[in-house]
Amino acid sequence: MHRLLRPAGITLGLMLCLLVSGGAALGQTSLGPLHPAETWVLQQVAAGRVADLRERFGEDEGARTLRGRFLEALLTDGFPGFKAPRAGIYLLHAVIPDILSLQYAKVNHAVFLVGCQFRGLVTLSGSHFTKTLGMKHAVFAQQADFHQLKVDLDAFFGEAVFQGPVDFGAAQIEGNLVFQEAKFTGQNQEVNCNGLKIGGSLSLKNADFAGGMDLTGSRLGAELNAQGTRFASPEKKVSFTGVKVGQVASFDQALFQGPVSLADAEVTGTLSAVGTRFESAGQEVLCTGLKVGSGALFNRTIFKGPVNFSNSAIAGSLYFEEARFEDQKHPPKFYGLKVDNFASFLDTVFQGGVSLIGASFKNLMFAGSEASKLTYPLLNLDGAVVDYSLILGDLSLDALQATRLQVKGPTILKNLQIGQKADLRDSNLYSLKMINVTWPPQGDQVWLEGLVYQGLSAGEGPQDWAKLLAWINHSRLDTRNYTQLETFLRQGGYPDRADTVYIEGRRRVALEQWWRPDHLATLIFWDGLAGYGKKPGRTFWLSLLIVMIGTLFFDPKNFDPSFLGGWTWLLNGNIWRTRVVRFFLSLDEFLPGVDLGLARLWQMSKISYPTLLYYHFHKISGWILVPIGLAAVFSQFK
Repeated sequence: MHRLLRPAGITLGLMLCLLVSGGAALGQTSLGPLHPAETWVLQQVAAGRVADLRERFGEDEGARTLRGRFLEALLTDGFPGFKAPRAGIYLLHAVIPDILSLQYAKVNHAVFLVGCQFRGLVTLSGSHFTKTLGMKHAVFAQQADFHQLKVDLDAFFGEAVFQGPVDFGAAQIEGNLVFQEAKFTGQNQEVNCNGLKIGGSLSLKNADFAGGMDLTGSRLGAELNAQGTRFASPEKKVSFTGVKVGQVASFDQALFQGPVSLADAEVTGTLSAVGTRFESAGQEVLCTGLKVGSGALFNRTIFKGPVNFSNSAIAGSLYFEEARFEDQKHPPKFYGLKVDNFASFLDTVFQGGVSLIGASFKNLMFAGSEASKLTYPLLNLDGAVVDYSLILGDLSLDALQATRLQVKGPTILKNLQIGQKADLRDSNLYSLKMINVTWPPQGDQVWLEGLVYQGLSAGEGPQDWAKLLAWINHSRLDTRNYTQLETFLRQGGYPDRADTVYIEGRRRVALEQWWRPDHLATLIFWDGLAGYGKKPGRTFWLSLLIVMIGTLFFDPKNFDPSFLGGWTWLLNGNIWRTRVVRFFLSLDEFLPGVDLGLARLWQMSKISYPTLLYYHFHKISGWILVPIGLAAVFSQFK
């Protein structure tokens, strides 16, 4: 910038006339006699050189003073016969003690006022710079009014210092607007950029704001760069509400001490807030309605206070890896959040829990590490929809709230401990795989009513199906859970396991009010003797045992003597023939409603008292076991 520039648009003779005689031309500016510094600046600008007043006059600020009216005339061609070179006006380290007003003025030159000190009011409201405006390293001691400023190229305010109110509201910058490393020191002030329109990028990189900033409704054609930016006010709001960014928005390593709003902001590309710190414990970070066209990165971001991402939409992936949500009283809200691809909460700390009610994802993962499980008071997935996979791993949850959850792909729960409550009511999971999952110790706090799945697994071992049955047994009673597991096992080719699940379900229903007579009878006869119809073999083998015992009591010698005479083969004492007769006699006495012809020939009047007692037991057993056995067999066919 200190290089010599080619003289343009003025002759040496004309300059001598202007500088020596003053002439009527200078008088027309109503400035009066020019100060030495002003005369030198005109000479340098006219010659196309950089006018560095510190280089010419040293550190003496009085010697470097330029009047505001002089600067206004210089920038707006207010000196008749004087024309700035095409390369623009380069003015360095000037001191302007009074007001500088270019309100509604048109400046046709590239202007670089570098390192200048503006000690009075500066107003460029409504002004139009047809080329670049550069005010790098400038110091604005009082109000800086750039409201409705229009710059056809770039505007640079890098490393500038704004000590008073700042207003860029409704300004239009066709190129880039740069505030990199600028300082806004007014603690009670809010930098107004409401409705700002920028054709290129806005750079706030490493800038310091002692107060707030309002970018509500701004439009940025390219990037928003707020990397390393510091907003120090714990009370003044930083608002990006409704901001539209044509490319990337970056808040990496930024610091926000007060309330922040990204509500209804739209970022066409990636939104990055890696390592960003939101330090206010009492103020909300509001990101409701946020729309991001690509990915959103919040890795290692720290949120000290409430957070609300409700109804936001991320067209790509969302990452909160190693982020920290430290508000213990207000779980971050992701109600209605929509992520079109992967949402990862890997090693993310939620000290107050997290709520994703009604959110939707392509893939969703919450995971800690095997070395140290993360503990969440609450994970709320009520009404959430996951198009492909849901992974919950290496976590310790006080409560898992997931009613009406829909997962259209695999759901994997691994190394998951749920301490107080698990609610999966009315959820629909395509497949559920549970590996080393610990459920709440109180069974009435495991809610599985209406849970639907097509695949279910508790691991890879041969007895892992028993873990599934134990899981259902430990939940609140709902016969649909047993029916669904039974169907799943039966369709998988495990009828014995399915029968066990069916029996456990029916038994649990009976045990709920076991003291009722009908429930007691069900438990004793239908459960114990036939396994609710699934174990007819129990009845058969018990009946066979009783019939065989009967052969010891029912002696053929007690047949009617009038008939024994014809049975010489029986009286001859052949042991095997006698045993056959004893068996059929016992069977005839056992079967109710069946007449084999032997029971009618047998005389009870000749039997002993013990045999009489057994006879009645034998008959009653037949009346009980045969109908139960027939019912069990019929239920198998049914």
